[in-house]
Amino acid sequence: MSAALLRKGLNLLSDDVKVQGPGRKATRGQPSAADRLANTTKKGKMKHLERIRRQLETNKATVKGKIVKSALEEYKKNRTADHTEENLRYLLGSKELTESSITQKVETYSRGRKAKDRPKLKKVKKEEKSIFSERDFKKFEREYFGAS
Repeated sequence: MSAALLRKGLNLLSDDVKVQGPGRKATRGQPSAADRLANTTKKGKMKHLERIRRQLETNKATVKGKIVKSALEEYKKNRTADHTEENLRYLLGSKELTESSITQKVETYSRGRKAKDRPKLKKVKKEEKSIFSERDFKKFEREYFGAS
């Protein structure tokens, strides 16, 4: 067995086995960390001590056994995927085309209700038609200028 494996095994079992060496003194008279944090009133002291002990046990921040990842890897893992190309392929690949009247209705419904959201209507200029015909102009010319 190598020394490294032996050390790892001892580290795993060190929590279960508590060896008190000859140079150590018993700490019966000294208050623990939880006792020092507890309030001094007798009512509910044991529950309070128990709660503090649990917090002290869970708040031990250790890095042992954790794999440290780079911030760039975490960012890449947590960012949202970009589906634009897939959506474009889907839209361009579809063969079903809707009628233009339906698409215009959908576009008008999807626009806002305010005037600024509405498109400006293009004014179609109609060609002005004269009330008089060519024959009327010739008749007027004959009457005004005389028959020539």
